[in-house]
Amino acid sequence: MKGKLHSSHFSVSLGKAVATITFAVHSALSSAALTIEQAQMMAVSSDSGIAQFQDKSKAANYNAVAAGQLPDPILIVGAQNIPTDTFQFDQEPMSQLKVGIKQMFPQGDTLSLRENKLKTQASSLEDKAQSRYLNISRQVRNVWLEIFYWEQASQILKQDQALFQQLLEVTRSLYSVGNVKQQDVLRAELELSRLRERVIKANRQSETQRAMLSRWVGGVALDEPWSQTLPILRAPMLGSVNILEFANVKPEQSKFSSQQTQQEIARYLQAHPILIDLEKQVNVADHEIRISEQRYKPTWGVELNYGYRDGENNDGSDRSDFVSAMVNVSLPLFTRTRQDKSVQGAVHQKEAQKSAHQDKLRQMVGEVQTLLLRLQQSEDQLELFDTEILTKARLHAEASLNAYQADAADFAEVMRAFISEQSDRLDYARLQTTRQKLVSDLRFYFPESMDDLSQIHQSKSYLIQSDLMSLQGESR
Repeated sequence: MKGKLHSSHFSVSLGKAVATITFAVHSALSSAALTIEQAQMMAVSSDSGIAQFQDKSKAANYNAVAAGQLPDPILIVGAQNIPTDTFQFDQEPMSQLKVGIKQMFPQGDTLSLRENKLKTQASSLEDKAQSRYLNISRQVRNVWLEIFYWEQASQILKQDQALFQQLLEVTRSLYSVGNVKQQDVLRAELELSRLRERVIKANRQSETQRAMLSRWVGGVALDEPWSQTLPILRAPMLGSVNILEFANVKPEQSKFSSQQTQQEIARYLQAHPILIDLEKQVNVADHEIRISEQRYKPTWGVELNYGYRDGENNDGSDRSDFVSAMVNVSLPLFTRTRQDKSVQGAVHQKEAQKSAHQDKLRQMVGEVQTLLLRLQQSEDQLELFDTEILTKARLHAEASLNAYQADAADFAEVMRAFISEQSDRLDYARLQTTRQKLVSDLRFYFPESMDDLSQIHQSKSYLIQSDLMSLQGESR
């Protein structure tokens, strides 16, 4: 019979390794670690894309005010009817110095419509900034969670590495007294080498994800230790209903039919910045239709002139000065190839924007339903791991080890059992992370609250205002 593996320190290590299914909490490490909330805040506060949309929105608002104003009046100054033989100003009675002013008035309500159009575009750019905020927040959360998984995977593998090292030492000891075969020692050495290689891979994956996160949060992602506590992200609420209520794909257990689920999801998605932005694009196209319709109306211009004359009349009296007033009116007579086509083009543009909005809504509804389906599957898998797989995998590993000690199983079976149990723990860690990623994605589609984006880049806005004041001072 093979020698019994009853080393006390090995048994304690084995018990700890097998029993460690959930993640340990190290308070000293966690206190200095970068949390998921801190990473998200740092990313959105330093993102130049959000600032870009905000600056574009402010520019559009300023342009809207300018677009709603009348064009600048035109000053007219000149000499008129000067004789070319003597160039004497008082020779001819029609010679005069002319001073006038001319003001043009655009067609119909063009000014107010252009102003409203630009204001809608400015508001649309704010929605784009909010969409980028949500997208960056989701990306940062998911990268943070991916780093968390690989850090935990590395810990699980390192934990088993110590266990496999002790198992190798015990196997070598048994081989030295002739109780086991050399192939058992070689198999133990091989599995330990493979385990070390998996640790290297896990560390490399963690470093790669940290480098990705450093794009948003800087070097803190590379230097700081990582949290050992999995953050529990709260699922969004649809009114008074938790969105997880829609995740049950079994009709007999669900409170809502498939059609009701789609309708509720679509209703709450309407408040998403992406869809609000597309709605405003429809409004912009509608304004463009109304601007095109104004081109059927004439453009008006008013001109007032004063003509100064020098010299005397034949009777010796002073020549009178002239005052003239004119009105200019454009004549939009040929509308078939200009105004009609312009309106038709604007109408089709509006229909295209409406189709884009409907298409995006259907796409987002489908994406949310896919997330809910995956979330339900993850919940079912986690429940199975909690109630059956992890416990049975641990018991199977212990039973294989006991059978090996009793000479009822070979060493290869013991290694397979422990490697399988290790794989189950890694799968369980992955499922826990995946579940939080799915909730993070749902929070992108149904944001409950967002930071005040206007406060994120105050320092940059202050610098811009300082530059404008400097430019104004130089122009004076």
